[in-house]
Amino acid sequence: MVNQGLGKDDQLRHWRQGDYALNVGGFLYAGTPEGSDLFDAEETTDEIVGLIVISQTCDIIRRTGGRHYVAVCPLIEVDPGELSAIQKGRQPYLTDVENVDEGVVADLRRVMSVHKDVLHTWERQNGFSSDAKRLRFAAALERKFGQFAFPDEFDQATKEFRGRVWSRHNKPDSEPGKAYRSLEQIRFSAYPDWTAEHRKVTVVAIMRETDDCEVERHVIHRELNDNLIKIKWPKGYEWNEPPCILGTAIELSASDLISSQRGDFDYLCY
Repeated sequence: MVNQGLGKDDQLRHWRQGDYALNVGGFLYAGTPEGSDLFDAEETTDEIVGLIVISQTCDIIRRTGGRHYVAVCPLIEVDPGELSAIQKGRQPYLTDVENVDEGVVADLRRVMSVHKDVLHTWERQNGFSSDAKRLRFAAALERKFGQFAFPDEFDQATKEFRGRVWSRHNKPDSEPGKAYRSLEQIRFSAYPDWTAEHRKVTVVAIMRETDDCEVERHVIHRELNDNLIKIKWPKGYEWNEPPCILGTAIELSASDLISSQRGDFDYLCY
């Protein structure tokens, strides 16, 4: 229920990114009516449990500068067999929310704008009790909506490498599995840039801190190099020298990080 003792702006100050409301209607999207070239709003209600706010907290509580809307995504029920993969970051378009019923996740594939006057009428549910899990939700949003678009030919060339990392990462007793579980991120950089006619590629692999690594550094480096050399580059690509830079976030330079783009290995963070 809405707190009648608070004004609209006061009520909004309680909302934070990751908070949600249940049973507030369906999800609107632009559809094309039959026989028309114009789009119109349509509603889907299948599997919609509620709506979760993905706007940043500062944008929720302010109305200045034309900030009259917030962005929301639907909460949906998923098959119990999918939960483990989602919680491990293997389906980056779906992410778990700490304080919802088991089996309910946020669907980041669909985004809708809601006026703050509507948000004010909803019964707010606290999405997260843990700051760490709230930050993890924010990181999932960043990965989903901020993922770098690598060139198609690069994606195709590295597809088998990504598959090998995926398949080995979850093998608890294997040395390759331990090596990949000792990584936080795998990033790629191209010199001089991704649009150049000829590109030299470098892998920037960010290790966990030494105490959190399951194997020693040389094992991680060997595993990466043994698999990276199997990549068959298309015309216009070759390895830089060295092809792989490995280190913790503290050891790597700011240049290593800001000049590289995060690859599609979200599950390494979980």
